Amino acid sequence: MPPSQEHEYILGTQADELRRLEQQHRTWRPQALALFEAARFGPGQSLLDLGCGPGFTSMELARLVGVDGSVIARDVSARFLESLEEMARAAGFTQVRPSVGSVETLELEPASLDGAYARWLFCWLEDPVGAFARLAPSLRPGAAVALQDYFDWGAMRLVPESAVFDRAVEACMQSWADGGGRINVARSFPEFAERAGLALERFQPVARIGGTRSPEWKWLGDFFATYLPKLVERGTYAAADLEAFLAEWRDRTASGASFAYTPVVANAVFRKTT
Repeated sequence: MPPSQEHEYILGTQADELRRLEQQHRTWRPQALALFEAARFGPGQSLLDLGCGPGFTSMELARLVGVDGSVIARDVSARFLESLEEMARAAGFTQVRPSVGSVETLELEPASLDGAYARWLFCWLEDPVGAFARLAPSLRPGAAVALQDYFDWGAMRLVPESAVFDRAVEACMQSWADGGGRINVARSFPEFAERAGLALERFQPVARIGGTRSPEWKWLGDFFATYLPKLVERGTYAAADLEAFLAEWRDRTASGASFAYTPVVANAVFRKTT
């Protein structure tokens, strides 16, 4: 995926998507911070943020490592990395090092990292096993890889249940399959890590539920409002179904009587022991 191909992002890299990603980061920030703690990320370390997007997690990691540490922020989108550079300058973070390019072409010095992090990246990689194998030699003994990715994307539900919502989920699941993605890639993390010689230290499923005023509800609503029109454009989801979905989502949001169960995410920590 050459850096110039901004369209590789399924939801784009425009300003609206950057705002959606910022909201997404705020929604999942507590889980990310808990994972950083479990991985023992801290001051003075050299960390890698894989598939960093506009860099909201890179900034969190930069705060952890401080001025004596460093954070390599790797992403295929030069546009997103420009946003990260602006945030880093505004915060005075000289420890952030943007790196444009794909994960598959990243070259790292052996035993140069104290840790690496990725969120919702491996589900989009053509060769996630190869990415693990490529990353492992760059880790120092004791270094950790902390990952957040989907374990069961299609598990999400509305309460009360909704056939309109279920059809939207099915259309998204079919789009992942048609695109060759492995949306539930976290199920294979233990296998990938074993092949790369990393020890599984933590593997924790995270399922969340929230009402119509919750971050979970907003997170899902923003995603579907952005992604479902793209499926209509591709001809894989009917325009009438989209209208029905948006109308029902508006009605449920206004009534305040519904709950959303999110996709199940897995938080994982792997350790290089030797």
